[in-house]
Amino acid sequence: MTRSVLLVAGTVAAAAAVASGQRTLRPLEGGIAVEPLRIAPAVFGPDGARMAGDWMAYEGAGSIRGDTPVLGCDHTLVFDCIEHTGTCQDEGYFSFGTGYCNMFWTNDMTVGRYTDLAYGAPRVDFAWLWTAGGSGTSEYCIIAVFVQDSVPCDSDSLDYPGWLLDFGTLASSVGAGYFYSEVDIRPEAWPLPSNGVGSYCMFYLQAITTSGAWVLATCAQPMLWGTGEDRGDPDAPGRQGPLQFDDDDPVDGDHDAGECHSYADLGLCPTELGGAVGFWGSTCDPGCYWLFPNGDGNDQVDTRDFVCFLGRWAGAMQSGGYDPEADCDQDASITTQDFLCFLNRFVVCYTG
Repeated sequence: MTRSVLLVAGTVAAAAAVASGQRTLRPLEGGIAVEPLRIAPAVFGPDGARMAGDWMAYEGAGSIRGDTPVLGCDHTLVFDCIEHTGTCQDEGYFSFGTGYCNMFWTNDMTVGRYTDLAYGAPRVDFAWLWTAGGSGTSEYCIIAVFVQDSVPCDSDSLDYPGWLLDFGTLASSVGAGYFYSEVDIRPEAWPLPSNGVGSYCMFYLQAITTSGAWVLATCAQPMLWGTGEDRGDPDAPGRQGPLQFDDDDPVDGDHDAGECHSYADLGLCPTELGGAVGFWGSTCDPGCYWLFPNGDGNDQVDTRDFVCFLGRWAGAMQSGGYDPEADCDQDASITTQDFLCFLNRFVVCYTG
């Protein structure tokens, strides 16, 4: 299970959690788009979840990386549990209704083939039902998003970075659909699991106290949808299993074994559900050349391309100059990180 100690404070308000046996899935349409006002780094580790830096104004996508992370590669969904398909309903997602509260949840994730793990995930899309204190009420909304190497049922002692997203005061979405957001924090990013398999989790908060304690929201829950694999498309980005940890018995910012629920075989389309979340990153077809147009001119990735890059990188390192064709991580400088960046991509694309 997930870590048993969390620096989370809060009270279970009038909207108490509904026991799993009383939960009834229902479709909900009518999304309300919102953007965060500011963002801040955070860490989820053995001692809990905490803020790890100052708030910064959210200004949308940055300009350092650009829309295409690397020449020949795409900025696209690398894990998709949010996009819709014609084989299911056209709009909306599923929820458990306004009487259900789940302010901390986590799910496993396997990113899509050819994902550039070193690039990370600079954008996250997600949808949630913000119940607050009921219809006509408002509450401050902060959402923490983390990506981890471990899967939900494993334990470890590492710290995983994430981001806090401050949406300001939001009116309850009861009777008005759900909220959704497309948050692009470039040039920052969520690190992806080191081998492409891990988990992601979210906290719904109403405040972070001056002492650093996190106060859970009065009531909220993720909207639910399915991964591309569950829609019968094996080439869609990412996949996940049917189990999701929900903080619903009681709502205390922790998970126990009784809060692991199966979202499979529910007689719905998609057949398996999970939190409505999508992570964007960089993918590259395995036949592409990652850095130079046409590589060395033979339209395939081989050892000559490695030698080609090594010559450009070593020359820039030795001279102390800048070579854009050796700037793999596109940070406007040439360092050992560029070599590691290229090596990671070369291993994925190597056709020998």
